[in-house]
Amino acid sequence: MGRPVVFFDVDGTLGWDDPIAREGRPEEERSMSPRPSDVVCDAIRGLVDNGAAAFVCTGRSPATLHPVILELPFDGVVGLGGAYVRVGQAVLRDRPFPGAVLEALEGLLLRVGSGAQIESATGVVELRGGAQGLHQGPDVPQTMREALARLEDHRAHKLIVPTIVARGLMSNPGASEILSTSELEMGNSEVTLAQNTKQDGVRAVVDYLGQDVGKTYGFGDSQNDLPLFDEVDVAVAMGNASDEVKARANLVTGGVGEDGVATGLKALGLI
Repeated sequence: MGRPVVFFDVDGTLGWDDPIAREGRPEEERSMSPRPSDVVCDAIRGLVDNGAAAFVCTGRSPATLHPVILELPFDGVVGLGGAYVRVGQAVLRDRPFPGAVLEALEGLLLRVGSGAQIESATGVVELRGGAQGLHQGPDVPQTMREALARLEDHRAHKLIVPTIVARGLMSNPGASEILSTSELEMGNSEVTLAQNTKQDGVRAVVDYLGQDVGKTYGFGDSQNDLPLFDEVDVAVAMGNASDEVKARANLVTGGVGEDGVATGLKALGLI
């Protein structure tokens, strides 16, 4: 028998930040993930001490994870909704948008007058003030090329755009064969390549670990966690999750503000 492998979403699962308050912070702080509580941090340490493998499984860029998360004994990260996957120092997936797809996306954004948040494995940059156009100024990049030049890898793995724009995008014939979208908070949605989902990322980790894998678990709260739930043996929804997410879970734990990750791990006998 292999060891348990547990995947944790970040926003709304490991921690939570008020999105309205976050929008008022400087750009480098706006992109940083929330910090887990001390109780949740202790639960992650206890999980690993008990022999389990633990992975961050997030739509976020790995570059935006809070330093406290990076200090925890995670075995790796499924990042950018599955577009980037790392176990230890081994990178299993690194799949940005092809140039032609990114060019088409930029054309759509220009036609509807929308900005976007661009995320890569090395960081985050706001195009034309971000998804809602809130962060304007003389140094805000106005073209995709200008925005990508500010990222260390000069690539884009994911876009965050207004949900109304994402819905319009997916209404185009054949779009669902190339792209995938998931709704987020504050009227925004993420746009990724169709093969870049948390399910694809988790599968890459499990295949890499091979016979070392026992039962798999996934903790999440949002629409983009449903592919994660499809891939693990035991799906755990946070108490703050939507009804759709809770309906797909094997267990509903406490909310993120109630240290639901720690409660769920205890209920499963993992700590």
